[in-house]
Amino acid sequence: MTNNNPYHEGELAVQARVKQTKIAQMNGRVITNCIPAGAIHFIEQQAMVVLGSLDSHGQLWCSAIFGEPGFLRAKDERTLELNLTMAGISKDDPLWTNLNANTNVGLIVIELGSRRRLRINGRLRKVSTDNYILDITQAYPNCPQYIQRRHISKANKRVDKNISPPTQGTELNSTLRSFIENSDTFFVASAHAEINSELSTNYSVDASHRGGQPGFVQIINNTLLRIPDYSGNSMFNTLGNFQSYPYAGLVFIDFKNKKLLQLTGTPEIIWQLDDPDEETGGTQRYWQFEIKAWQQSQIPFDIDWELLDYSPFNPKPVSSLDKTKNKLSLKVEKVTEETSRVKSFRLSDVNGNTLPEFQPGAHLKLKIKLEDKTEYARHYSLLSNPDEKMHYEIGVQLEPQGEGGSLYLHNHIHEGDILQVEAINNDFTMKEQAGHTILIAGGIGITPILSMLYKLAAQKQSYEIHYTVRNNSDLAFIDRIRDIAGKKLHCYVSSESNGSRLNLNQLLNSPNATTHVYVCGPRRMISSVRDISNNIGWQPSQIHYESFGNQISKEDRPFRIHLTKSNKSLNVPANRTILDTLLDAGLDVPHKCKRGECSMCTTTVLEGDPEHRDLCLNKEERTTSMCVCVSRAQGKELKLEL
Repeated sequence: MTNNNPYHEGELAVQARVKQTKIAQMNGRVITNCIPAGAIHFIEQQAMVVLGSLDSHGQLWCSAIFGEPGFLRAKDERTLELNLTMAGISKDDPLWTNLNANTNVGLIVIELGSRRRLRINGRLRKVSTDNYILDITQAYPNCPQYIQRRHISKANKRVDKNISPPTQGTELNSTLRSFIENSDTFFVASAHAEINSELSTNYSVDASHRGGQPGFVQIINNTLLRIPDYSGNSMFNTLGNFQSYPYAGLVFIDFKNKKLLQLTGTPEIIWQLDDPDEETGGTQRYWQFEIKAWQQSQIPFDIDWELLDYSPFNPKPVSSLDKTKNKLSLKVEKVTEETSRVKSFRLSDVNGNTLPEFQPGAHLKLKIKLEDKTEYARHYSLLSNPDEKMHYEIGVQLEPQGEGGSLYLHNHIHEGDILQVEAINNDFTMKEQAGHTILIAGGIGITPILSMLYKLAAQKQSYEIHYTVRNNSDLAFIDRIRDIAGKKLHCYVSSESNGSRLNLNQLLNSPNATTHVYVCGPRRMISSVRDISNNIGWQPSQIHYESFGNQISKEDRPFRIHLTKSNKSLNVPANRTILDTLLDAGLDVPHKCKRGECSMCTTTVLEGDPEHRDLCLNKEERTTSMCVCVSRAQGKELKLEL
């Protein structure tokens, strides 16, 4: 591991084995020796931190500390302070004795409600009875994949001191098996050994998150677990550590009963295991964990979580029968011109059978052939009533500057044609039984919002819907929306002389803990909802959104970027992103989603005014940085630290 190469031999070996060395080197540039710009405020807002530590026998343990926001704070970009007077962790937790043997720890600071996380490694030293200081050696953000969103509704120091002592053992009993089988989240501590010039060994510790659908952790027997290894950021920090140092620690959190299950043992990577049910999401990688010891304890802190939704990235294992069901042949039953730019397509099963159920917010994955005979998959939101089992309906807006999918559907698909549907997925799930729901749609963003409207009206729930467009002629599906919502519908037409604009500040000015907001439309509108709600005091877990990815606007203009580290200047065309321009020029830039949602491509801005279009950076982060995959320049030039 060097300044130019942040990886050790174990990580490099795994990256080479799975042929991801190049992307790992590129993404490794996010690893620094200080807290990333703008993340200081994020740390101070959190009520949970997970730590990995090493005991005197060389075994790893993973611990979790819960506290009032501010219990963990940054003194500066290289130092964190842990204040236990504001937090709760069992006095019997292995962490305390482990620090006597090795002060190196790995942290993951995570906000489940917004799926944001930050990994920090360093040395933890005690400065008083209740205060510790972490001297940072490594820090970097992680992408939000596989995190199940949970809203913390309460985080207070526990008054009750009568907490039962922890229980311990070496084999799982039926209660613990059930605990693990129903878990959708755990954290793993791993380490690697570094031999210095004096030939003494120093162990660097890391903590990482793992998530999936309940049951993704398989129990082979009472001392053996098997975990699928999904695709990630290609760094392979955890698997690389396993390759280097075959010990690990796991912690499972019982969010309902407020308990922790800590396991220590030995991991083993399983390469290219047959995976017919796609449990690994296509990687065919697993790792097994042999349990050497466990400890279960109550969380000594009064904290309540509410599950909002599962990660849309979670692989959903399917049997061969399920795979067949997921592939549908649908007949175009009816095509309707809703506006001059929007057509709706009513689809039914070719054999007249009932269709698989879906929940509001779901989308279809259509396989279509474009005019050049190239086959593509395109995603379209289902706008139909989820209670209707005989047909689906999608709305497609014509995008002449797009990639061709909307053009093909508008110009070449007619009633009677057959379309192939590969799958139905839902990345925009609606919370059941919210106290009140605010629906916000911009333009064609009305499509998933409409399916939510059907459900809310059918269940007689409290809601309001706000629909904004440029012109009256753009109000797609307006007649049916009025029929369903009545006086609960509020329309805004921004370009008409007698029109009005949606005032998001006014709409969101009264945060309520039982209200949830769903917004779909242009990225600028989503960013405004996100920023305003954050400033006013809404919890991130109450704000739900779906974007349509990186859409180049006809109003976009070319600009020039100056790269200080590479000593280069490049022209960014109106129809290209900064990231694509950098990649075209042969520059390796860390990236993952290309949608402004994962923060991997965050870059420091030295001069110029960015036009932020991302959905991941907060207000503080935007003062110094930008996501180059979607954001652009407001002026003619930007100077970037690349």
